Amino acid sequence: MEAKFSVIVVSDRIAEGKAEDRSGKYAINEVRKHGYEVVFYTIVRNRKEEILRALEDSKEHAANTVLLIGGTGIGPRDITVDVIESIAEKTIPGFGELFRYLTFKKEGTKAWLSRALAATYKGMLVFVTPGSPSAVKLALKELILPEINHALKTISGVSHWNEHYR
Repeated sequence: MEAKFSVIVVSDRIAEGKAEDRSGKYAINEVRKHGYEVVFYTIVRNRKEEILRALEDSKEHAANTVLLIGGTGIGPRDITVDVIESIAEKTIPGFGELFRYLTFKKEGTKAWLSRALAATYKGMLVFVTPGSPSAVKLALKELILPEINHALKTISGVSHWNEHYR
């Protein structure tokens, strides 16, 4: 199964034109550089209904991998993780754990302030990363892209032995 990506940037400042979207553009370029298709891209504000709508739009565009950028901190406006946790079918704790571990190795103790998350929802893998370009780069290059095809096969029902589950 080939990964088809949706990139959703969650940021009031970018949505309002007060800042440039460097992280989303980086993600799109990196995904394409690895030979995958980006089927949907949008910028939304830190609003539950906008995040959920973008997720449904991703599904409508046949995305099977969603990268939500922004909203992983502990501030009052950081709601992306909470929204995804509220609808997730399964969470994938290892993604967040490894993301924080790798961040700690590179940047120190501020790593524990990130709530980076991975989950499944309606047959899609959903990743939530911090909004900085360095965080998106780390998540894509070190965690997501090396395992995306295997992860997609697994959530579609193919076992580790390439047998279909029943």
